Amino acid sequence: MAKSHVCMTVEWHVPAAETGPITAALHALMIATRTAHGCVGCSVSTGVGNSGAVRYTEEWQTEEDLRSRLRSDTFVRLASLIDDATKPPVVEFELPQGKRGLDFAEEIRRKQR
Repeated sequence: MAKSHVCMTVEWHVPAAETGPITAALHALMIATRTAHGCVGCSVSTGVGNSGAVRYTEEWQTEEDLRSRLRSDTFVRLASLIDDATKPPVVEFELPQGKRGLDFAEEIRRKQR
C-alpha cells in the first residue's frame, strides 16, 4: 500500500546540553501545527549519545497542505531554529514525486513573495 501523506522531517545533531532548548521550542510550535488544516501528526523525539539528536516530524494529508504550512507565519519560527543552529540540521521532505531537501521550502517561500 502506497503512503498517501507527505512529511517534513528536521533532524539536529547538537551537544546534549542543547537538546532541551530546541525541544522546548519545538513543543511550542507543535501546539499550533497540530490544529492546522491538513495536519495528520506532528512529533518531536530525542536521542542522547556523544551528541544529542533532535528529530521533528510533521505529516500532512496532501502536498498542498504542506505547501500552505511552508507559506505560514508559524513556519518562520521553525525556519529560525533551522537558521540559528550551529550545525545545519538535515531537512527532508517526502513528497509523491520523491524526496527533497531544504531547497523545497525555499522554492515555496520564494514563490510567495
